[in-house]
Formats: sequence, C-alpha cells, structure tokens
Amino acid sequence: MNALPFSTRPSPTTYALADQQPQQVVQPTSVADVSELLAAATRTHTAVVPWGGGTHQFLLDPPQRYDVALDLRQLNRVIEYQPADLVITVEAGASLGSVQALLRERGQWLPWDPPASDGATIGGLLATAAWGPLRLGYGGPREWLLGMQVVLGDGRVVQSGGRVVKNVAGYDTHKLHLGAYGTLGVMATATFKVAPLPETFVSLRVTCSTVDEAWQVAEALRRPPLQPVGLVITISNTIMLQAQFAGVAAAVERQLALATAACFTVTDLTVEYNYRALPHAAYPPASASSLILRIGVPDSALPVAMAALATVTPESVTVFPGLGLIIACCPQTAATHLPVLRQALAGAGGYAVVEYSPVRIDRWGPPPPTIDLMRALRQRWDPAGILNPGRWLIE
Repeated sequence: MNALPFSTRPSPTTYALADQQPQQVVQPTSVADVSELLAAATRTHTAVVPWGGGTHQFLLDPPQRYDVALDLRQLNRVIEYQPADLVITVEAGASLGSVQALLRERGQWLPWDPPASDGATIGGLLATAAWGPLRLGYGGPREWLLGMQVVLGDGRVVQSGGRVVKNVAGYDTHKLHLGAYGTLGVMATATFKVAPLPETFVSLRVTCSTVDEAWQVAEALRRPPLQPVGLVITISNTIMLQAQFAGVAAAVERQLALATAACFTVTDLTVEYNYRALPHAAYPPASASSLILRIGVPDSALPVAMAALATVTPESVTVFPGLGLIIACCPQTAATHLPVLRQALAGAGGYAVVEYSPVRIDRWGPPPPTIDLMRALRQRWDPAGILNPGRWLIE
C-alpha cells in the first residue's frame, strides 16, 4: 500500500479490529477531503474502513484488507437547523448525543434511541441501521431521514432526497445506505425531520412470574386505545416487562391508568416519570465469550421464535413485542446449532443474524433475495471494492 496524501494523527492501535490494525489513520475535515481520499484509494486499491465512534464495529467481521482507518468524527458540524420547520442537517461525524442536546434546547428531539447513542455518530448509526425500543411508537431512522450526501467508493459525491419534509425530487437512493455497513459509500451529511419533545414520559415496569404471563401483559398493553411508544420483555434471572408512554400529560395519565389496570395479574409494578431509555440488549457484549443473535420474524411468530431459541440455550433474551425482534445472548457453543435455528426461523418467515461473535462465524446465514441487486450497486458505486472489504455479505 502507498500512503495516501493525508496526515496521520492517532495511533493505529486505537482502530484495531481483531488482530488487524491500519497502516494509516486519516481524519478528514471536509467532504472534499473524503472525496479526494476515496478517489486516491480507488486508484491505488487501498482498503478503507470508515470509523465513527467505533461503538458498533463489532457487528461486522474483521476486513480482508485494512490499509486506512477513515475517522469521520471531525465532520461534526450542524449544516442547517430550522426549528420552525422541524428539519436539521448535520455532518455524519456528529454524535447522536450532541444532536439531541442541541434539539432539546429548542424543545425538540429525534425519536431514535439506539444503543450507545451518546458516543455513536450519526453516520455509523445509519450505516448499521441501529434502532431501539422507540421504533415501536415512532418508527426507525428510515422514517425520519429526509436526505443524505454520500461519497461513493470512487470519490463521487452524490445527494439524494432533500432538506424539506415534502420533497418528491429524485429517488430515495440514500435509504439504500441504511444497513449497508459502509460498503456502498461513506455518509457525509444527513437531513432529518425532527419532532417536538413530548410533554410527559412515563415508564411502567412489571415483574412477571412466567414468560406466558409476560406475553399476556404485552398483548394487553398493545390493545387499543393503549399506544405504548416502547415495549420490552427481558428474560434472564427474572422476567421483566417495561412499557413507555409519551405525549400530552393528560393523555399519558389516561394511558397509564389503562395500562395499570391491564396489569392486574402482576403484583410487582413500578411507575417512573421522565424519560428513561428502555433496555435494548447486551451492547457492548457483556462477555467476550458470548454470542449475540438478532432474530427477526413476523410479530405474530414471536412465540414460535422463542420456542426455536431453546436449541441454542440462551443466557438472556430481550424481546420487542410489536417489532418482531429478539436479541439473545448465548454461549459460544450455540454456534453449532445455528443452522437448525435458522431453518426453524425460515419456516416462520424469519432469520437469525450473529451480531457479535468472539470467533469468525457465518454471521448472516442464507443471503436475502436482493443480494444480486446489492452486489450490482457495490460494483457501480465502489468498483475497486475498497470500502470495508470482506466485512459484509455482498462480497
């Protein structure tokens, strides 16, 4: 590898992935810098790994080649913020925590609560399609993202979407980068619609005696007119269900009264006012030897998925009723049972992805039906294959 014409500041060891570390670390301060760097990397076939806060790098395998760590945290400016229009444009290296702090000053927020959100960057969270329990009531980042500027692997800078809520110009190609793990391009800026902060938040926490009881309570809490914005069941040494309601104070109080009545079968019930993030999962991994699985099924098939999980003997499970998602922390020996689990889930229209493994493993399982389209986009947008080579399933 020939060194790219950019200065190196931090130690490469800070950016180690498994037993690999980059030969060079670059911290661009402008979109033009990123464009110039990727164009040069394409010419020299230099492998580039984009970095934000580094909080979600464990979601991917180590790269096949690792020449340059592209640290984007110097791209952290607010490009435009129009509180009256409920729209904000920020550079992708800004942390979600800093953006939320700015919005709170004007009584607004971005209803997005992924794990490690304070230190994670906007670009990294979008690249990994990170989500949290608030997805139940507010949708995921896809619903709030209006537009994006992306630097493609060959250095081209492209813009998709717009900076207004009602925009019909062009295709929403920026949404193809959500969950593409930085293999199709490097996000430079993102524009979001935002929302007024709810007047009141309240969390309801109940301890259940059995998993069946937790399911019954969860179903009752989702029955109209109840509308929780977040709902989580955690199963480990105890079985805990937590629900969150938000909105105008009087409406939230009515929801709380109905929710409390729906929990008549439980004896341990706690109510807490003010916003408190609901549990997501074991991020970062609680144990270096644990295997973390993300399981997705149609919401009605969650009980089927829970039964199938018995084959991998999970140590703890976090279930998201209404989203059809489960995060399971399992012993490393569960890897040998993954094919059986995936086959059972496929029969229910689901999947199992390994979000963390201490050893190299088949993280993704059978490729999705769209894999050929994704590979074609990769070839068109990153023709030299320099971005995160070997880290995702499109290789």
